[in-house]
Amino acid sequence: MCDNWLRFASFVHRTQTTGLMQDLRTSVEKILGCDLAMSIGINDEIEAEKRIAKFLSALENLPTTDLYRLIDPQWVVLAAGIGTRIDPSSRLNKNLDIWIGTENVLQLSRRYLLGTRPHIVVINPQMAERFSQFDQTEIDLRLGTNAITCVQPEPDGTGGALRAALTEIKNSTSEFVGVSFGDEPFLNQAMFIQTLVSHFIAQADVTLCAKAPETVVDKGGLFFDADGRFCGTTEWYDMTQAEQSHMRENLEQGNAYTNTGITLIRRQAMIERMDRLKPHKNGTEFHHVDLVRLFYEDGLSTNAHIYRNKIVSGVNRWSNVLIGENMIYEARRQQLAQQGVRVDPSAQITLENNIIQIGSGCHLIGKVHLDQNVIIGDYCRLENVVLTGNCVVGDLVGLKNVVANDTIFEANPVGSSITEPIFGLAVQSQIEDSKFNCVKVGHAVDLRSIQAFGTVIPPQISLKERVLGVPVKPKNWWFDLLVDSDYKPGIFAFGEKKHLPDWKKLRDHVRSHSENELIARSIQNPDLCQIAVQAVVDLLDLEQSDGTYITDQFTAEEIWGAIFEMVKLSTGKQDPYRKEKLAARQTAYLLIHQFQDQDLDWIERLKLVIAGNLIDYSNTRVVNNLSHNPRYFEESLLVALSSDFSINCFSQFQEYVIEASPKRLVWLIDNDGESIFDMWFIEQLAELGHQVVVVGKQEPASNDTTLADLHEISRSPEFQKLRDQMRYGHVTFIASGSATIGTNLNQSTSEFANALLDADIIIAKGQGNFFTTQGLKKDTFYLLLSKGITSEESTGVIADRSKAIDGLILGYVPANVRLENTLKDYCQQQN
Repeated sequence: MCDNWLRFASFVHRTQTTGLMQDLRTSVEKILGCDLAMSIGINDEIEAEKRIAKFLSALENLPTTDLYRLIDPQWVVLAAGIGTRIDPSSRLNKNLDIWIGTENVLQLSRRYLLGTRPHIVVINPQMAERFSQFDQTEIDLRLGTNAITCVQPEPDGTGGALRAALTEIKNSTSEFVGVSFGDEPFLNQAMFIQTLVSHFIAQADVTLCAKAPETVVDKGGLFFDADGRFCGTTEWYDMTQAEQSHMRENLEQGNAYTNTGITLIRRQAMIERMDRLKPHKNGTEFHHVDLVRLFYEDGLSTNAHIYRNKIVSGVNRWSNVLIGENMIYEARRQQLAQQGVRVDPSAQITLENNIIQIGSGCHLIGKVHLDQNVIIGDYCRLENVVLTGNCVVGDLVGLKNVVANDTIFEANPVGSSITEPIFGLAVQSQIEDSKFNCVKVGHAVDLRSIQAFGTVIPPQISLKERVLGVPVKPKNWWFDLLVDSDYKPGIFAFGEKKHLPDWKKLRDHVRSHSENELIARSIQNPDLCQIAVQAVVDLLDLEQSDGTYITDQFTAEEIWGAIFEMVKLSTGKQDPYRKEKLAARQTAYLLIHQFQDQDLDWIERLKLVIAGNLIDYSNTRVVNNLSHNPRYFEESLLVALSSDFSINCFSQFQEYVIEASPKRLVWLIDNDGESIFDMWFIEQLAELGHQVVVVGKQEPASNDTTLADLHEISRSPEFQKLRDQMRYGHVTFIASGSATIGTNLNQSTSEFANALLDADIIIAKGQGNFFTTQGLKKDTFYLLLSKGITSEESTGVIADRSKAIDGLILGYVPANVRLENTLKDYCQQQN
């Protein structure tokens, strides 16, 4: 009975101990960021588990908070080397400018460093100067994320690098500091795991990772005392002849070890001894490994871990780079070949991780990088391709010189013939020399030299040398002179409205309006109609890697710009609103005759110009009003003449325009119908001596006036005076480059940008231009009617819909003013 009880108690104890050790192991692996068994690099599984068990035993009595402090090292990455053997001029930095896949040498050197703390990266002054020219995104691209930089002023060795980082080291709460190098991209994770495990098994104050070398000449050799205690390292050029002979003898016996520089050091003890480091090389260099000898002399515990696995040298020479690259590329070629992928013998393949979803019969050529979430279908041909984020490449797609992020390439039907001479695979979608970011590309396309962002390219289309989708901020020198840094072409981004209860209705409105208004005007064929509708749906559903819709970051104007373009590509209809534009134009011609001969003052003329926005046959409400009252337009304009401005900055307009000396004015045109009134008013501005640049759309967008429309209007009999003014250069027509509602300044042509920079005053017509030009660094007058919720919220003007016309706005915003509240609030404060 007693024996059974003892056996049971022993079983319970072992079970509890095993459970506790497993919990400890889980915690340790979470802190270190790896699976110990898979990462330790010991082929003998029993021996590996023994080593891990000893390591965990050294930690088993520690509370979790102490565990983090103890085994989560503060890594200091020494990356201040100039690398003159890579490039004698040192313009090409060996840490930053040598890329293998999507990571450079520095990032690859940091990838296996254990723990959770930000790495302290020591850089040289030249690197710091480069970083000062970059924004944070560009710095992270080269440096990697989760890093703290310290500058080493002089190239005074690894000890000097630690001194440069000393302030940040003192701020750390870690018990141990790890030292590694920014030019060692080919080291295995096992090297760091084994060094850390050995360090804690030995319960050392300092551990240096060493290797068994092929030669000891010009190496830093390890020395041990008579009791076998590790007492320090000595560089070959600092050794006595006896020490060099000793190293050679040990090499012959297989007992010679040289240091790798990878070190774990007790932080506080290191800080206390930094001032005791002695210089090497004529007093120009300090070596951090000399701390080992100082620790030994002071009676602290020193430990050398001999790493027995293969070590590939860092990137001190191009030959080292080639050896390391070939090792990586050969491993990837073998891996993919085992998965049934045809890889060219010279292909340079990099993968985000070892798991890749790739179909049958694929062929990879040249430089190819695939992120971990990339999916490749069957019979695809990839040559010089970078796919990042959640990219999906469907069957029979050929990509050559393509960079894509979060992009879907639709699959093609697999027929009976899937090969052809020379090229091998007979792909049905051929895409070359292109760049995509969050795009869906239809099947059976032929695309060459395409740049696309946030859009859908319809199937069975051939395009060449196009920029598609939502325009990104240009990198032209003049852009920052035009607008402030947080400029966006619209009042709000879609994602900013997610908290609203009618968020889904907003998305549904985009779809329904696209289908029932834009697409219905563009095509009658039901098949083509469905393709266009599906493109809009796909755009609204496009997701980024973080799970958010791409449209969340876009303004309504940016989304409509992409949709206008997509519908043109899908249907071939370039100007869907042409009929309504011409009807509005003819109506405006008739109406202008009734007013132009009247003796109107400047206020009344401005009211007519603003009220002309009503002449819009694409507006359902306007068309309904007109059906009930054929004189709706005429009566509304008459009412406008006697109405008050809801925002009245006429005094500024009178001072800066009407009574001012001749100025350079830029007039941003809006709808086609009201542009007749604009031309009438512009004639009068030119008569005052002003030089007026009238800006239309580059391409049709809704019922807005294009540059071609402006020239059509100027040729009408009503505008003989305007033609004369154009002949003498008093009035000029140009295109903005924008192809959406309003004026997307990200699309500005150089001609338009120069016109804005040269202008004394901007006059922006309509809601769209008010929404999209806020933040202009130019004095701007806004002439518009307040219509709809967005306008009401941004202008502060709620029009009385019971009136024939209401909500006339003549606002003024000086240069460099960004509206914090409504336009009405701002203008009232100024007046």
